[in-house]
Amino acid sequence: MSDRMKIKMVQALVGAVTLTLLMMVFSFTGYAQYTWMLFLPMVLFFALGADVKKLPSMIVCYICGVAWAYINGFIEGLFPEPLNHIIPSIIVIFLVLTIHEGFLIKTVFGNVPALFLGMATTFFVVFMQVDITPIHLICFYLYGIVLTMALVFVGMGVCSAIFGKERAFKAIVGEPEEKK
Repeated sequence: MSDRMKIKMVQALVGAVTLTLLMMVFSFTGYAQYTWMLFLPMVLFFALGADVKKLPSMIVCYICGVAWAYINGFIEGLFPEPLNHIIPSIIVIFLVLTIHEGFLIKTVFGNVPALFLGMATTFFVVFMQVDITPIHLICFYLYGIVLTMALVFVGMGVCSAIFGKERAFKAIVGEPEEKK
């Protein structure tokens, strides 16, 4: 077994234990049915390249997405049926893409995937008439960020302690070994 694989297995075990223990908080607080939401920031984080520097934009833009979803709802109230679903969506998506992907793309407000994730989760709970507020959504997302950071830092810390910082970093962050 390669050195990289040994380190990745230790990281996987540490990550599994860490995430499971931290997710138990939701069971103790009565929000166990929302545990799935904790994985959304992890998916986004790894999809965006596992870059810790992107976390501020992930947080800010998720919150912006929640706000845009409510702006969309407000605009819907300004139009009669059946236009109240079509026109507001066109307006809001145009504004989101123009503002965040156009003017603000190189700022903390330019993380469009996180923004759309905020919109999607907000639309989901509103349309499904789930009894949670935008504050809940944001808190669940932030706790998912905490889990993501725990996964990264605890795994790296334990692997560094066992295998040495340089070996662990190279194995975890470096490119996978070529197939021979």
